[in-house]
Amino acid sequence: MELVRGKGIFLTIFVLILMFLWPLTCASEERGFRPAGAEKARVTFLQGQAEVLARGETSWSPLKVGSFLSREDEVRTGEKTRIEIQLPDQSILRFDQRTTFKMKTVFFDLKENSREVTVELGPGKAWANVRKVFGVKKTFEVASANAVAGVRDTVWRMTVEEDKSTLIRVYEGSVEVYNPFVKPDYRPEEGGFRAPREVRGPQEIPPPYVEVSREKWEEIVLTQMMQVIVPAVGKPGKPNPFSFEEDQKEEWVRWNQKRDQEMKP
Repeated sequence: MELVRGKGIFLTIFVLILMFLWPLTCASEERGFRPAGAEKARVTFLQGQAEVLARGETSWSPLKVGSFLSREDEVRTGEKTRIEIQLPDQSILRFDQRTTFKMKTVFFDLKENSREVTVELGPGKAWANVRKVFGVKKTFEVASANAVAGVRDTVWRMTVEEDKSTLIRVYEGSVEVYNPFVKPDYRPEEGGFRAPREVRGPQEIPPPYVEVSREKWEEIVLTQMMQVIVPAVGKPGKPNPFSFEEDQKEEWVRWNQKRDQEMKP
């Protein structure tokens, strides 16, 4: 009798567990399952000191190797500091000393091989080694106050000076640079960026990103070993090639290229 009663209790508990877990399983299937951390970036290298102001927090916290960054997290690097973060699609972003950036959008669907990443860059230096994806969503953008760089399978860098002017140099692939107040129409199924179009009202960017001139200018496409300088106010200069020898004089460039080589399989 006791054995039968014990079996009955066990079956009751088992049924209750199934009733609890079943809705969660269905919800995961409906949304499309993404592994833990699929919408986060992970710190894979840190030299010096960097801090994060996490979404919803009022105080800065120190970062370390292994820390995760999510949407709306803001990071600042100290003197003699460099930080590298890896995204779920294995793309890499690196930032130099005295740089502030914000992970504005971080969305990945590893099952669909899609992504939507937007990083806001304040004064400082960024280096990107971006992996190619084939899904419906392919957005990977780094934005300064006066220029947005849209990239795919690309190695490139962006420097934002204290006067808010922006330098973009491309090493592999191509980068589409456009006015942050006139976003081009992006249709991945048709092969990429189309002509710029008006957006409904410019959006104000919070500090340390300042408002700049809304003067319109056409989209610029940079290819390998090409650069463009976008002034704080007005239209950008004409895209032109840059010298490999001159570029190699900058230790920041040599360090990033060495890191990229070390990460190759």
